[in-house]
Amino acid sequence: MKFKFLLPIVAIILFSLTAINAQTKVEVNSIEANTMLQKDKKLIVLDVRTSDEFKERHLKGAINIDIRQPDALSKIDKLNHHAVYLVHCRTNHRSKTAVDHMVQSGFITVYQMTDGMNGWIKNNLPVER
Repeated sequence: MKFKFLLPIVAIILFSLTAINAQTKVEVNSIEANTMLQKDKKLIVLDVRTSDEFKERHLKGAINIDIRQPDALSKIDKLNHHAVYLVHCRTNHRSKTAVDHMVQSGFITVYQMTDGMNGWIKNNLPVER
């Protein structure tokens, strides 16, 4: 009989723990992303474009995982789920796929650069080649 009373309490505790570790997806544009990168040196840039696009130009310090490759999601899953990521592609379609997967997989904070590399270049922000 005591177990009937404990079940709701256990459920509430488990729900509370899940809420504490809630995942966050935040949309930012390239100007906001640049400001964030200048302020937070621990922010990890994840570029989900092809390797050819990445080689042409990319954000300083970015890591590249081509979201169109069959092993892309497993590579993303191996990243530190507690780090803070800025994810982008050329526009925002591929990055949306990556960000949605990251949030569903338990990454805590993920920023999506909604105007992508096109916006970054349009705003004359710095790139590496």
